[in-house]
Amino acid sequence: MTLITILCIYTAFLLFISFMQISFLKKEREKQAVILEENDYKNAANIAIENEKYKIFSNLYNLVINISWISFGFLYLKEFFIKENSTLENTLFLLAFLLIISVLNLPLSYYESFFKDKKHGFSNMTLTLFIKDSLKSLALMLIFGFLITYALVFCFEFFGDYWWIVAFGLSFVIILIINLIYPTLIAPIFNKMQKLDDENLLEKISNLMQKCGFSANGVYVVDASKRDKRLNAYFGGLFKSKRVVLFDTLLNALKEKELIAVLGHELGHFVHKDLLKMLFASTLMLFALFFIFAHLPDFFYIQSHLNGVNAGVFALLLIFGNIFTFIISPLLNKMSQANEFNADLHGAKVSSKEDMKNALIALAKENKAFVKTSKIYTFFHLSHPCIFDRIKALQ
Repeated sequence: MTLITILCIYTAFLLFISFMQISFLKKEREKQAVILEENDYKNAANIAIENEKYKIFSNLYNLVINISWISFGFLYLKEFFIKENSTLENTLFLLAFLLIISVLNLPLSYYESFFKDKKHGFSNMTLTLFIKDSLKSLALMLIFGFLITYALVFCFEFFGDYWWIVAFGLSFVIILIINLIYPTLIAPIFNKMQKLDDENLLEKISNLMQKCGFSANGVYVVDASKRDKRLNAYFGGLFKSKRVVLFDTLLNALKEKELIAVLGHELGHFVHKDLLKMLFASTLMLFALFFIFAHLPDFFYIQSHLNGVNAGVFALLLIFGNIFTFIISPLLNKMSQANEFNADLHGAKVSSKEDMKNALIALAKENKAFVKTSKIYTFFHLSHPCIFDRIKALQ
């Protein structure tokens, strides 16, 4: 089987899931509205259908790009960068690959921000902000990408048959460091973060965290609305860098009790040690990923013109790694969905079932998210259960 055939089969299955989801959405759209009002229900279904069509195009677009890399792209990069197969040459080879991929993805990002999302009233993105964000992202990729790729190529060249174990350990440490510095160093590059100045709400959030045994380095509000109107909140960072981050859109859209329920949900993940469970599962997945790609058959390198390139294994991992994660995604999704149901119950416990239910409805309404998904789509794609199932479980 050729590499192009593998990519085509993978993409064909993704398209099959999308077409099944579109068929499901069209049927559900004609049924009596649930959870949302009639107009919101149908509008959310139409947006979900459009998003799925966009996903179909994106998958086909990525297929063409990946086939191009396999057919001639890697050959050109190899001829341009690899002369003596040194660590620096391989690092530049891999960095150029990442840079080209990022540039090729810009049209999709531009369309999503300025056409698809603006059409439905989500995006507040301006051209100036889009350019600034893109340049910042590329700069971070060049700086950190060079350091990380150099370290990985070094592992491959100097640790023999066991390079993948060292590379796995290094990648795990890098992931921990990124999580550690993200809320304090990376996120502020793109968004302005200010401490929550509502003393009454801050006191309630602090009391809630204290009851759950969760300590955080402050509660912050991020100006997410300058890019997008959708609602969100998260707990970012590790150890002393942990922060509670609230989107300004969330503060404006939810009532205080609903907001406490949402934060109770997020704290439920902490109480149930979901983050540690998912970290352990992700670590096993990362270990398996490095093991598999360290033992690829030679035809992977020959057909992609990467034979003799030390960085070739990492280029193949970036091309074909999604297939591996897709295959095991049902297991991770099942774990994550169970965690979400339990976190909802915790949110209801610290507030009330009605507040948690109203918060979920408000999130669905403001985010214009359709409340149902097909079983196959849920199985392969959803880390969070659909709103319909979450409210059903609460009741």
